[in-house]
Amino acid sequence: MYWRPFLWVCRVGLKIDRTMKTLKIELAIAGAALFALGAFVATRPPEAEAVQASGLTQFTKADFAAFDRNFEMDGATCDVGLKRERLCFGRSPLETRLAPGMILPPEVPVMGAEFRVIVVTELKADTLRTIRFGRSLALVDPQSRQVQDVIVLTAPTFEKARPATVH
Repeated sequence: MYWRPFLWVCRVGLKIDRTMKTLKIELAIAGAALFALGAFVATRPPEAEAVQASGLTQFTKADFAAFDRNFEMDGATCDVGLKRERLCFGRSPLETRLAPGMILPPEVPVMGAEFRVIVVTELKADTLRTIRFGRSLALVDPQSRQVQDVIVLTAPTFEKARPATVH
């Protein structure tokens, strides 16, 4: 009868020993992970820093070159679109009137272009929204509804893809 408390103390002591061993192993693993993270941060190249938004306010040659032209899709020729995404752009009545400096009419919604279109173009200023009107892209300030830049994707070259500015 007097030996039962002794066995209980021994069992608790064994459990504490097992818990301490498990805890030591877990701390060793966490320490190794922290060491690896520190080594990674210390040795990473400087160009691995986070990409900052460039704040572009115009379309670039890379934006123009990101789209496919004159490709076959479902038995028809697509003038411009994203072939790998199976996306062919149709015509829009507004795209022929788009020009930098114009104010979009109130009946025209200022809705962003498709996600797949935005992904293939370079980052623009946070205050501008990339909008697709048929086969043209426009950078629009959603507050003032003013068109900052336009690029016609069916043009043969980037230089010919820029319409004249409206004053």
